[in-house]
Amino acid sequence: MDKPLNILVVDDTEPNLVLISTFITRLGHTTILARNGQEAVDSYRESSPDMVLMDVMMPVMDGYQATAEIRKLAGNKWVPVIFLSAKAQDSDLVRGLQVGGDDYLTKPINLPILQAKIKAMQRIAEMQREITEKAEQLERYHAENEREQNLSKHLLERIIRAHKPNDPMVEQLVLPATRFSGDIIATEFTPNNILHVILADSAGHGLSAALNVLPVVEVFYSMTEKGYSLPTIVRELNNKIKQLMPTERFVAATLAAIDFSERTIEIWNGGMPTAYFVDEKGKIIREWRAAQPPMGIMSNADFLSKTDVFQWSEPGRLFLYSDGLVEAENEAGERFGSERLLQALKAECDQGQFWFLIAAANQFMGLDSATDDISLAAIHCPMAPIGEDIAQPEQPSAKPVEPSESRLAVKLSPLELKSFDVLPWLINWLQQLNFSQRQCQEMFLILSELYNNSLDHGVLALNSSIKHQPDGFGLYLDMREERLVGLQQGSIEIELERVQENQVPCLKLRVTDSGMGFHADSILNVDISSSARLAGRGIVLVKSLCAEVSYPGSGNEVVALYRLK
Repeated sequence: MDKPLNILVVDDTEPNLVLISTFITRLGHTTILARNGQEAVDSYRESSPDMVLMDVMMPVMDGYQATAEIRKLAGNKWVPVIFLSAKAQDSDLVRGLQVGGDDYLTKPINLPILQAKIKAMQRIAEMQREITEKAEQLERYHAENEREQNLSKHLLERIIRAHKPNDPMVEQLVLPATRFSGDIIATEFTPNNILHVILADSAGHGLSAALNVLPVVEVFYSMTEKGYSLPTIVRELNNKIKQLMPTERFVAATLAAIDFSERTIEIWNGGMPTAYFVDEKGKIIREWRAAQPPMGIMSNADFLSKTDVFQWSEPGRLFLYSDGLVEAENEAGERFGSERLLQALKAECDQGQFWFLIAAANQFMGLDSATDDISLAAIHCPMAPIGEDIAQPEQPSAKPVEPSESRLAVKLSPLELKSFDVLPWLINWLQQLNFSQRQCQEMFLILSELYNNSLDHGVLALNSSIKHQPDGFGLYLDMREERLVGLQQGSIEIELERVQENQVPCLKLRVTDSGMGFHADSILNVDISSSARLAGRGIVLVKSLCAEVSYPGSGNEVVALYRLK
C-alpha cells in the first residue's frame, strides 16, 4: 500500500477546493487548504507537504509566483507541483513548467486522471526520495571514509615514523601509487651505532599493502633499538609476517647494517631488485642480487637469514630501490629498466647520483603518473669513522649502578626528548632484574603513562580536551609533533629504585618534569570503573596498578609505588 501523502490544495474557488480536497481525502491522503498564492507559500513553509495542487489565476499572488517561491523554500528537496487551471493554451503549459511545475491539468478536472497523476507523482517522489537517501548515504560514507583514511594515514605515518627527522647519511624517496604506500623505508641506529636500513615492498597496493608492512616496521624498530643482529631481525620479521598474513601477502625487502667505524655493509636481500654500492665516480663496486625469496612465504625452519658482508675501501653510496622504479613504463609502454638505472648510477654529476637518478626516471616516464609504488634510498658511506664525521643524537647518561643497588636515574634534555625513545631502554634495564613478564608489562604501562603525561602535559603543555573536538585526536598528535620538534627548553627526570615498604619489596618510580604542574586530586580520586572520559584515565589506571600514587609539590612530580609481590 502506498504511503499516505500530505497534499497542499490551492484554489480561490471554494467549490473547487471542497471537491478536490474531498476526493483526495477519500483516496486516503491528508489535505492542507489555501485560497491564494500567498497562503500557499505560508502553508508550505509551515507544513512542508509532499505534493502541491496549484491553481493559476488567484488573488494576492498567482500560482506561477507561488510555485517559484515554493521551489526556493524546498531547496534540493523535490516536491511535485501539478497545475490545475482553466487556461489550456500551450504557452500556459510552458510557463507553468518553466516556473517549476511538474504537470498540468485543465479544468474542469477529470478526477480519475487526477488520481492517476497523483499516483504517478507519488511513484516519482518515492524514487526521488530513495535517490536522495542513497546520495546522502553515499555522501556520509564518503565523508566517513575520508575521515578514516585521514586518520589511518595519520597513524600509519607515525607508526612508520614518517615524521622522524631524516638521517643526514640517508637520501630517500617514497612515491605511493595511491594514497597509501606498500613501500616503506626505515632507518635506525643500534645502541652501538650501527645503522640499520630496511626498504620493504609489500604485495598489493593501497591501504591493505600499507597495513601489511606495519608488523615489519614494528619489529624492525624494536629489535634494532635493543641491539639485535641483522640475521636475527630478518628471521623474526619472516616469522611475524608468516604468522599474521596469508602467503599471497608476502613482503619483499632489503635490509642493511652499516658499520661506519669498521666501514662494513651487511646485506640481506629477499625478493628485491639488485642493490648496488657505487663509488663517487659512478663505478659499481659491489652488487647484491636477491638470494632469498620474500619474507612470509617460507617457514622459519626453511628460511635462510644468512647475510653478506662487504667492506668499502673508498667512499660511496649504497643504493636500494623497489621494483616499481625499474618496472615503471612511459607512454609508449617501455620500461625504465635496469639498464637505464645503471646508466644513471654510473653518471658523474654535481648533484649526486641519487638526484640524477630521480631526474632521469622523471624525464623518462613522469614519476607522478606511476602505477606502482616507487621507493629509492641512497646511504652515504664515508671513509671517516662515524664518531668523526657523523653527528648522532646524544644518549641519556645513566648514573652508574651496581647490580645490588637496583637503582637507575636519568635526566632527559630537549634533544633527548626529541630523539631518544627512553621507555624500551628503561624496560630493558628492568628486565635484567628478572621480573616476571606480567610485572614487566605492568611496569611498562605505568612508566608509559607517567612519562607521556610528563612529556605531553608537562614539557609540551598539551591539553587533553583537544581530543574531544572533531578530529581532535589527529589534531592532538599534530600539535604534539610540532611542539616536540620545536622544543628548546625543558627536561624530564626518571628514577627507578627497588625499595622495602613495610617489609614488602617494591619498585619506586619517580618522574619529574619541568612543566607548571597541575592539581591532581580530581584525577586521583576518580573511580576507574566509572571514568568514561579521555583525560585522566591513564593516571587512574596507574593508580589501580600501584600500591600508592602521589603528586607532591605543584604536580610536576609523580611518585608511584609498585609492589613486587
